[in-house]
Amino acid sequence: MSKRIIALSKECNCEELHIFELPHSTNINSKSKLRLFCSDDKIYQIKRQMFSKGCAYNKTRDASNEKYHYCSDSKPLKSGILTNADERRDGWLLEDGYFEFTTKYDLCFSLCGALFSKAKSQDENEYQQEPRQFNELELESRFLMTRDLHETLIDNHDKGWSNIPTRILQNSLQQLCDTIEEGGDTYYKMTPSKITKWLANKAVKVSRSLPASIPLQKDLPEQVAGHAKLVFACNILISLVPQPAYQNLIQYSDEEVNFAKAFQEYRKYLQDQAVKEREQQLQINAAMKVGMGNGNTKKKALVTKRPVVTKKVTKVSKGAIDGFFSKKK
Repeated sequence: MSKRIIALSKECNCEELHIFELPHSTNINSKSKLRLFCSDDKIYQIKRQMFSKGCAYNKTRDASNEKYHYCSDSKPLKSGILTNADERRDGWLLEDGYFEFTTKYDLCFSLCGALFSKAKSQDENEYQQEPRQFNELELESRFLMTRDLHETLIDNHDKGWSNIPTRILQNSLQQLCDTIEEGGDTYYKMTPSKITKWLANKAVKVSRSLPASIPLQKDLPEQVAGHAKLVFACNILISLVPQPAYQNLIQYSDEEVNFAKAFQEYRKYLQDQAVKEREQQLQINAAMKVGMGNGNTKKKALVTKRPVVTKKVTKVSKGAIDGFFSKKK
């Protein structure tokens, strides 16, 4: 039996992991369930990375260069994890090419997916289509106590919610729900508008610290750059939210931020740039064709005509003596 190694974050303080699953927060059919565990009132997600495996596009080229090596079952060869740079014997040798690690997970995304669980998608490409009206929500549209809402999630969405402690669930509900106080108890109700407001705040934070891998042009005008950052931030969240939540987000606006305007202005800027590039290309092509008749770039050969000297023809005249030499008949 192979040993399973999971690299935990520094803040994780647990000797044993109780791993459970929840449906993917995007409700995309092709995406597998999330693998989660709890530690110190926080939720962590277990992700998997494969070592020494190239993409399918470069498979033939990698094979010819012997860049990657596989076992008979097409799995990568063993990989090592070094935990101490000063002592190389302090580490592990993995028996396959997979490496598992943990990252913090925001349970609010799963709550968002639960609210829109009836909105299924095949992939993220459907998110770019025209917004569709979606009014059918999975959860009850009334105020419930945390315990009752927890039971609703277990019964109507997924049994995996039973592994979430009530105190962790309550912390997430406070960010996504309208609340009312009655008799010393707090009642919660999730609404699309509240979720959209929460997502908008998330997107603004992401836009202020975009990853270096985001292909953002450095020469953008300041105002356009602000719009572009909001657009990229929303597109990063595509991988975490269902389609209705994303479409609500990109149409959202308030006194501080206007996502609808950001998408409109950035799209207009890209279209204007495309028109300018086409016009410049046409001007370049026209300049290259100046002086070229019918597109023929070959120069005609110059034919040098030599002057013709006219020779004067002298007629042969007969004199008196010429008859003397004539033949006798």
